[in-house]
Amino acid sequence: MARFQHTVTLAPVPRRWFESCVVMLHDLAESLEEDGVRLRLPDGRPLPELLLAEGSHLRPGARYRHESGDADGEPDPDAALTVLAWDRRRETVLEIVTLDSNPHNATHAVCTLRLTSAERPRDAEVSGEMRTSGGSWTKYTSGSGRLHLDLRKWWPSAAGSGRLTAPPLIGTLDHPLTHATVKVVPRLAQDGQWRVTVKVRVKGRSFARLLLPVAMAVAGRRVRAAFAEALDHAAESWNGQVPVLVRKDMELLRLELIESLFKADEEHKPEASR
Repeated sequence: MARFQHTVTLAPVPRRWFESCVVMLHDLAESLEEDGVRLRLPDGRPLPELLLAEGSHLRPGARYRHESGDADGEPDPDAALTVLAWDRRRETVLEIVTLDSNPHNATHAVCTLRLTSAERPRDAEVSGEMRTSGGSWTKYTSGSGRLHLDLRKWWPSAAGSGRLTAPPLIGTLDHPLTHATVKVVPRLAQDGQWRVTVKVRVKGRSFARLLLPVAMAVAGRRVRAAFAEALDHAAESWNGQVPVLVRKDMELLRLELIESLFKADEEHKPEASR
């Protein structure tokens, strides 16, 4: 078994701002109108790149695909976003599936996003699974993971109030050779920032159960340094972007989000089509 722990300082995200952002994203999605396979914004502009391939907009079973990029504008068959649930009072559940049909190493990946609920966010969860086929090592290139955030515990813990009985953020990663658990706890720093401690525990499986202690004895110090460095870089990126975001109101964020979609679409178009 190997254990890692590191603490970083993060700029805080106000709870009210986060909850308003969740509502804004739901409002934006619900403001889109169906026009065949196209989705249009309230101002009439078609939403770039995303097509409604099956079902009715935001109804359970609705399936969205990217445009393939071909001249015919057909949906890309190798990626899809499906609405499993869309209920502001209960839960929002989206499933993203991507396929790589490489005959030598086909990959099937599924990612599920779940929020309970949009009106009063209580829990957020991301889970994923990847499976490969077509190769002799497919058993060792597959795995699954889950990350669960208890929003009812996060802000009280980050504010230094209330009794914390379990970490607000817990994750697991399962692989044929390893099982890892992640626990994240925020605390209030003196300057109002968040002091976030990340703990990771890794267990070896199969023949890795014997190799893991040897690897940690040889390279444990470098691995722990790399772990801390990765978290420090993530914190630096967070602190460079989050304070700017939380100072913006929801209407400005909504407009910037919409324009970013059109900007990205223009950047991806081939020169000949411009």
